[in-house]
Amino acid sequence: MEKAVVFGPIIIFFGFFALLVVGFFALIIKLIKKSKNEDWTGTIIDKKHNRFEDMDDNSTHDNYFLVVKMDTGKERNIGLSREMWGGFKIGDKLHKPKGKLFPTKI
Repeated sequence: MEKAVVFGPIIIFFGFFALLVVGFFALIIKLIKKSKNEDWTGTIIDKKHNRFEDMDDNSTHDNYFLVVKMDTGKERNIGLSREMWGGFKIGDKLHKPKGKLFPTKI
């Protein structure tokens, strides 16, 4: 009986923690699959670069993304690495084929 009183809450805590971890990884996998299943084309209408400073360790971080106007008329932000971002310019036509994570220049 004493073991159940001591170990019961510990088992419940770790069970709940395991559910959170599994749920997090399931969400990440679902988002990646959704992104890979998309097929779209569009035109770059803007290139943006955001820099922000981390107040904890005084480091700076950069975010690079393209603003793409889809052929459907919607606008979409596409986050990229600095190297990929530098290879695109405003006016480039992009195609993101099904099965790939990132768009390519047409």
